[in-house]
Amino acid sequence: MSETLVLGLGNPLRGDDGVGPAVIEWLRQRGLPPGVVAVDGGTPGLDLVLMLEGRRRAIIVDTAAMGRVAGEWARFALDAAQLRRNRSVLSLHGAGVADALELSAALGQLPEEVVVFGVQPAHLDWSPGLSVAAQAAVPEVGRAVLREIANDH
Repeated sequence: MSETLVLGLGNPLRGDDGVGPAVIEWLRQRGLPPGVVAVDGGTPGLDLVLMLEGRRRAIIVDTAAMGRVAGEWARFALDAAQLRRNRSVLSLHGAGVADALELSAALGQLPEEVVVFGVQPAHLDWSPGLSVAAQAAVPEVGRAVLREIANDH
């Protein structure tokens, strides 16, 4: 199993909710160093616990309602103590992601490092395709993820 998991969460059929999978595709096209795997995680809910199991590091990319301008993104470093405080900004899949991370921590399976890149969506309707703002964020977040990976290698 790879040491670092880059996980893109979201549903590409729901507008900007597809930004996580879009970043994963962008990363796959550029290649990743050994020990790093990029996975389109869809909308996993508590299955996220199984995806994190055995990893030293997890980098999660998802939409996040942060009250920012559409396409703006932010990096959040999380640990078990911060999970409850940061529930509201983790993800639009908030309950699923936050609950899965809390469960991983309770089971002693939370990776020692968890970083979340959240992207503010413009729209989340039932139509495929990213907004112009989210499309512009994909390479920016992709490059930030690559820098994050490089900081440990």
